[in-house]
Amino acid sequence: MKTPARARGFTLTELMITVAIIGIIITIAMPFYQDYVLTSRQVEAQNDIETLKAAQAEFFAENGTYFIGANAAALTAASGNLWEPAKPVANREFTYAVTLIAATTGPPPTPVGFNVIATGAGNNVPNTVTIEFPTP
Repeated sequence: MKTPARARGFTLTELMITVAIIGIIITIAMPFYQDYVLTSRQVEAQNDIETLKAAQAEFFAENGTYFIGANAAALTAASGNLWEPAKPVANREFTYAVTLIAATTGPPPTPVGFNVIATGAGNNVPNTVTIEFPTP
């Protein structure tokens, strides 16, 4: 009489070793991934701020003042669509606000620069970054 062939498949030990290896890989990879995400989001904010700076320079050349706003929609409207954040509203990781820096001398107080405040709106983003752009 012939003995039946051994059933094919994985043993419990083989499955446990595989799960342990996957767990170790994830444990090592997650911090690197989180750093990558944080860096990419910071680059997004820097790019948006650089385009805002260029739009402010163009607006100032035409109007003699800077545009201000409390959020991205207000900034886009105030700039006459010269500036708009790169990502659509649903995917934005930062909110932006611009305030003016007024000269302390001479009437009327004319703006000599502006502050950009980028506030992190999602996970893995820096809290608040304030950048000041005084005119030279």
